[in-house]
Amino acid sequence: MIFDNSYQNKFKIGAREHDYYQGSLIRADNRLHEQISDILSKKLKPGSKILDMGCGQGALSKRLQDLNFKVLACDTNKADLKVENLEFYELNFNSHEEVARFMTEHDSSFDAVIGVEVIEHLENPWDYIRSLKKLTKKDGLIIVSTPNVSSWYSRMIFLFTGKFPGFVDPDLVGHINPITPWELNVIAEKSQLKVEKFYAGGDLPIVWLSPSFLKSCLNLIFLPIYPFTSGLKLGWCTIAVFRK
Repeated sequence: MIFDNSYQNKFKIGAREHDYYQGSLIRADNRLHEQISDILSKKLKPGSKILDMGCGQGALSKRLQDLNFKVLACDTNKADLKVENLEFYELNFNSHEEVARFMTEHDSSFDAVIGVEVIEHLENPWDYIRSLKKLTKKDGLIIVSTPNVSSWYSRMIFLFTGKFPGFVDPDLVGHINPITPWELNVIAEKSQLKVEKFYAGGDLPIVWLSPSFLKSCLNLIFLPIYPFTSGLKLGWCTIAVFRK
């Protein structure tokens, strides 16, 4: 398992609100879409075919289309899509029949399949990863992102509460399955996927001067032991890159 914290800011004051891309809400942490786009741009040729599985309003799909990729955006409700001139597939993820038909129609069709902030909403992450694999061409990429429950901040919250941030009421927002980088690594290997790298996604610095007194205190508590801990310690999100 390879960890890469290179996308992380080492020092940051505060945080900005969620942004938009060409009028489409970015339902992800700051800079996460930019990081995923950067990874795909470095690994794929222009014109490569990408499936955005769970596209939301289409912000990332549109960004990738603007980078000259051929994108199929997929989600449950086309009315939620805020981007024009984007190929879209409306799919009821809770319908076994619809999902099976989609999988058959698009078997091994994509150079890359991405699932951004989706897996934590699902009951069975193993089936999800295997589904993404089935949709990907041989030697194609699979990119999955999810809240980083192994970050230093998550570790501190768990130490004091026994729960991960983002997976406790009233913050649940459909998050039912906290997935560690270790578990993602196991799922990928057991699904016969090559694990390329795990990236720290979004902005979570080592030194954090936050308007929140509690968050600043947690940072000060963790700083002395930070050098002695291991794993993916930075990043609000985990970005996992696999190859079929």
